Amino acid sequence: MPSFANFSPLADVRRPAPLMAAYHLSAQLHGHGGDVSRICICGDVGVPTSSSDGTVRFWTQHPEKKCEYVLSKTLAGHFSFVGAMVWAPPSDRFPEGAIVSGGMDTLVLLWNLHTGEVVGTMKGHTSQVTGLAIDDNGDIISSSMDCL
Repeated sequence: MPSFANFSPLADVRRPAPLMAAYHLSAQLHGHGGDVSRICICGDVGVPTSSSDGTVRFWTQHPEKKCEYVLSKTLAGHFSFVGAMVWAPPSDRFPEGAIVSGGMDTLVLLWNLHTGEVVGTMKGHTSQVTGLAIDDNGDIISSSMDCL
């Protein structure tokens, strides 16, 4: 994969740009019933996707075909479009890690990846949750379209 670290306004302008032919589709994840709004990488654990179908789906690498992913869990708990999503790495509480998701229903949900269940529901926003982060202390930070 080409490195973009050497590209800058001061770089040699005669150097050709990386060719798109160097990139190729490595996997397709089929299963959502609506647009996919977010995707994130969860270390070597898997790949979650969020969608307008109101779900988060968690995909794991096929045990034999390393270039393929299989649907591991469908996390259904939101009432509408799910957009924002972040991964919490494995911990004592969540040995397989956790997913935090937020959506148009104004909820922020904490999912246990081992069980696929909601283990925390955070309420307080009055509009769509647009962003999520987890700080170094493990605190969940959310942003919204709230106009207070």
